[in-house]
Amino acid sequence: MTSGVLAAPARAVAAPARGGPAAPPLARHLLLALAAALLTTAAGFVPGVEDGPSVTLNLSAVVVVAVLLARSASRTAHPRAWRCYSAAVLAGGAGAVVASMLLPWGQTALGSVPGQLLVVAAIGQMIDRRALRAARAQLATSFALFVVADLLVVHTTYHLFVPVTGEPALSATVTLFALLFCTALCTGVSLLAMSVSGTAGRRVAGLVFAGQCAASVASTASAVTTGPQPLQYVACGASVLGLALVLVACRHDVPAAGARRPDPVAYSSRLGSLLPHATATVGGVMLLSSVWITGEVTVFGTGLGAVGLCLLFAHQTASWRAQDQLTTRLQHSEAYFRALVRSSADPVVILDDQLTVRWVSPSITDLLGLDPARIVGGRMTDVVHPEDAAGVTGALASAGEAGATKTRSARVRHVDGRWRLIQAQVRDLRSDPDVGGLVLYCRDVTATARAAVEPDLALSTSDPATGLPNRSALTTRLGALLRDPAVPTTSLVLVAVDGLPGTDDPTVLRELTTRFTRVLRGDDWLARSGSAEFAVLVDGTIADAEVVATRLVAAVEPVATGTGTLRLTAVAGIAPLGADVDAGEGLRRGDLALRSARAAGPGRVRRHSDALRITQDRQESLRADLDRALADGQLRLVYQPVVDLALHRTVSVEALLRWRHPVYGEVSPAEFVPLAEESALITELSRWVLTEAMTTIAALPHRDLGVAVNISARHVRSGELVADVLRALETSGLPATRLVLEITESVLLDDAHVVDDLAALRQLGVRIAVDDFGTGWSSLAYLVGLPIDVLKMDRQFLSDVETDPQRRALCASVLHLGSSLGLSVVVEGVETEPELQLLRDMGHRYIQGFLLARPMDVAALPAGLPGIAGPGTATGVTSTAARRTSS
Repeated sequence: MTSGVLAAPARAVAAPARGGPAAPPLARHLLLALAAALLTTAAGFVPGVEDGPSVTLNLSAVVVVAVLLARSASRTAHPRAWRCYSAAVLAGGAGAVVASMLLPWGQTALGSVPGQLLVVAAIGQMIDRRALRAARAQLATSFALFVVADLLVVHTTYHLFVPVTGEPALSATVTLFALLFCTALCTGVSLLAMSVSGTAGRRVAGLVFAGQCAASVASTASAVTTGPQPLQYVACGASVLGLALVLVACRHDVPAAGARRPDPVAYSSRLGSLLPHATATVGGVMLLSSVWITGEVTVFGTGLGAVGLCLLFAHQTASWRAQDQLTTRLQHSEAYFRALVRSSADPVVILDDQLTVRWVSPSITDLLGLDPARIVGGRMTDVVHPEDAAGVTGALASAGEAGATKTRSARVRHVDGRWRLIQAQVRDLRSDPDVGGLVLYCRDVTATARAAVEPDLALSTSDPATGLPNRSALTTRLGALLRDPAVPTTSLVLVAVDGLPGTDDPTVLRELTTRFTRVLRGDDWLARSGSAEFAVLVDGTIADAEVVATRLVAAVEPVATGTGTLRLTAVAGIAPLGADVDAGEGLRRGDLALRSARAAGPGRVRRHSDALRITQDRQESLRADLDRALADGQLRLVYQPVVDLALHRTVSVEALLRWRHPVYGEVSPAEFVPLAEESALITELSRWVLTEAMTTIAALPHRDLGVAVNISARHVRSGELVADVLRALETSGLPATRLVLEITESVLLDDAHVVDDLAALRQLGVRIAVDDFGTGWSSLAYLVGLPIDVLKMDRQFLSDVETDPQRRALCASVLHLGSSLGLSVVVEGVETEPELQLLRDMGHRYIQGFLLARPMDVAALPAGLPGIAGPGTATGVTSTAARRTSS
C-alpha cells in the first residue's frame, strides 16, 4: 500500500498526526482524497524548489494515515485488520526511509516489500472464510488469473514505454519484478475481498481495492524513475491517493447490526467477476501490440500470457461447475417447495404491497374452485365481500411488525357464487428480500362459524370499522417497543377528531383512515386508539413527529356524507418515547399533550414537555385542594364596581371569586373555575357565592347598590337555582331588585326548564344579565322574548376601538341593539381614557373596568366605590378615573 512512498527517496521528516472530526459523507471523503493527491503532485512542480515537497507530503501522509487507522480501528467491523493495516503503512514508511539511504534510485522499492506483505495479511483478515471455503476453486482461479494478468499489463507497459539501453542490471530486474509481484498480490487479495463481501461490506472492499490500484500505479512509476522528475511527483500523488482511499474505507467500515451473511455459493460482486477477465483481455492485447510495435517477443511476457490462458480455462471450468451445482440446488429446492405446497390442504397466497396476488398454491382450486393461473396478477379485494374489503385492506396494510403473524377473516366468493368464510394467518415478510410480500396461509372456517356470523375482520387487536390496530394493539406494541433495551428514537402522536357522529360511521372513518395513510411515511404505524382518536408511532426525531402531526391535523377536512357535509377539526399531541417510560406512562404523556392542544384550539399541535407535566401536576394538586378550600376559608369574594356615567356614581358591583392557596398563593379564577366546573363542586361554590355576596351588600349602608353574581351553567341546568336564590334572599335580607344573575349565552339555548326558571326569578324582581355577550354561539333572534334585562359587552369589542372604525361601529351597534330591545348594556374591561371617552360619546352609560376601579375586598367597599365614596374622597367618575390613571 505504501509502495509509492517506498520507491521515492525520503528527504523530509514526517509531520505530526492530527485527529479529525467525525467523518463526512462518502462523496466529501473522496473529494478530499483526490484533492490531497493533486496537491502532493503539484507540490513537486513549484518553481525554485527541488527534491522535497512531494516526498515530504507523501511521508507526512504515511504517518497521519497510520495513526488515524490505529485510532479508528476499535470502532470498525474489523479492528484487527485495520490495526494490521496501520502497521503495514508504518512498515512501508520505515522501509522507504532506510532504502532511500542505502540504495540508488529505482531500487528503493525493495523497502516496500515488508509493508506490502503486511497489507496482504490485513486484507486477508477482512475476508469471510465461510464464503471463501464454499467457492474456493472459483475464487482461487479468479485470484490467480488477476495476479498474472496484472503482472502481464505492468510488464508490457514497462517494455513499451521505458527505454532500456543495453542489458538491464540484475539488481534492477529483481527490484522491479519483486515490487510488481507484491503490488499485484495486494491488488488481487483486495479484489478477492470485494468478491466475497456482502452488500454492506462491498463498498469498503471496493475502496480498499481502489487504494491498491493507486498503489500499483505509484509502484510502477517509482520503480522506473531515476531521480527528481515529474514521474516521481506522480508516484507520490498516487501513493497519497491510495493512502487516503484506505483511510476512507476504514472510516466507513462500521459494524452492521443484523447484517446478512453473503451467500457462499453465489460468488457475488459483478466487478469482482469481471475484472480478472477484463485485466487478462487488456494484458493480452497489450502483449500482441508490443510484439507488433517492437518486433520482439519477451520470454517473460510470453510465459505470463501462456499461464494466463491456462488460468482462464481453469477459471471457466470452476465457474461452470459452481453454476451447475447452483442450478441443481435450485431445481431440488423448487421441487421440494412445490411438493410441500401441493401436499398442503391449506392454500398459500403471496401478496405484494398493493395486495396484488404474486403467487398462489394449486390447492386454491379445492378451496374456491379458482384456477391459480387466473388469480395471479389480480387484486385480492376482487374476490372479497364488499362489506369486508375495506376492513381487510386496512388490516393487511397494517399487518404488524416484520415477521409477525396475525389472523384475519373475511368472506370470499367461491366460483359457484357462494360466500365462504376464509381465515388466513398473515405473515408480514415484506422486509425479507427473498419474499418481499405478505404470505397468507388460508383455510375454510365456514362450517365451524355460527349461522348468523358477523365476520371478524381481525382479532381483538383490530378495530372493525377501519381495520386498523385498536388501543389494545397500541398498548401491546408500545410495551414491546419500550421493553427493548435499545429503544429506537420514536414518538407517539395522538390525533383527536372533533365533529364525528356519536356512533361509528364506517364511510367517514374509512375516509379519515385513507387521508391519514396518505400523509404518513413508510415506517409510521397507525392505530385507532378511541372513538374519535387515532394514534401514530413515528420512527424518528421529535421534529419528524411534529411534521407528521401537522400533516395529520391538516388532513382532517370536511367529509361529504349522504346527509350533507360533516365539518371536522382535529388537534394533535406528541409524546417522545424512551427507555425511561412504559406503555402506560407514554399514553399518559400523549393524553396530556392532547389535552393541551385541545385547550389551544382546533388545528393545534402540542408536544409533551416538563413544563406541561409541571402544569398538569399543578392542576391535579389544585383539583384535589379545591374540595376543601371553602371549608378551610381559602376562598373569598372581591367586588368590582359598575359605574353609571349619567349619574356619576356606582350602581352595582360584580362579585368575583378569589382563591389564596396556602402553597401557590393567589390562583387565577381562569385556572381554578374550570377545575370546579368538572364536578358538582361548582354548584356548591355558586350557592356560597350567592349567599356571601348578597349578605355582604345587604350589610352596606348603600341601600340602592346592586350586586351581580356569576352563575355556572351546571347550577342553572340543575333545576335548583330558583330555590337557592330564594333561600339566599331570605338569609341575606337583600331585596330581589338589587340582585343581578349573570349567565353565559349558551345556557339560554338549553332545556326549556332553564328559560322557565329564569322567567320565574325575573318575576320576583331579579334581573338577568347575559355575560360576555357576542363571544358565544347564540343567535340575535333568541334575545327576543327571553327573560333578559342586561347585556354585558365583552372586552374583545374594545380591541383597537381607538383606531378601527369597524370596531367603533360594532360597539355602537350593540348599544343600539340593547336600547331597541329595552336592555341595559354594560361595557366590561375599560382600561384607558380614550376608550372611556369614545364610549361616552357613543352614549354608553354603564362602564366596568380597571380605569374606574379594580376589584376590591369587602373592607374597602364603604369608602372605595366611585361616586358614592365617603367624605374627603373624589365623588365624581371623572376624578376617580383621573386618580386611577395617575396611580
